[in-house]
Amino acid sequence: MWMLSFIPDSLIALIVHIIFAIGVIGFFVGSFASKFPFISAYGNVVKIIAGVLLVAGLYFEGGIGVENEWRSKVAELEAKVALAEQQSAKENVRIVEKIVKKTEYIKTRGEDIVKYVDREVVKYDEKFRPSGVCEIPKEFIKAINDAAEAPK
Repeated sequence: MWMLSFIPDSLIALIVHIIFAIGVIGFFVGSFASKFPFISAYGNVVKIIAGVLLVAGLYFEGGIGVENEWRSKVAELEAKVALAEQQSAKENVRIVEKIVKKTEYIKTRGEDIVKYVDREVVKYDEKFRPSGVCEIPKEFIKAINDAAEAPK
């Protein structure tokens, strides 16, 4: 069957139409030929062969009709897929931009917190206890907890 894909569709349709037409014409010729006594034997043979061609042509006509119907459905779905791909590309660009902005925001927020902690740690360096234990200010804990929260 795959070999039929090398033959143009219009040529296949033409051959099927010819088979069907030969079947119809042959069936009528065989019916009229059976009425004449000297060719009546040939008329029955022609009628049988024409009947087979008629049935085969009718079957192939239906096959071509179904094939064309499926091809039109495939073309419609391909158009829908192309449209969905275009919309998907636009949405992907929007999502990437949103992720870049969020990443940039998180990075700048982290840098701000590091600068804040570095600036405030100088104030508490002098409060180093003689036992070697350092006091952790409540502001640092709050800053770290704020940094751990999701961006608003």
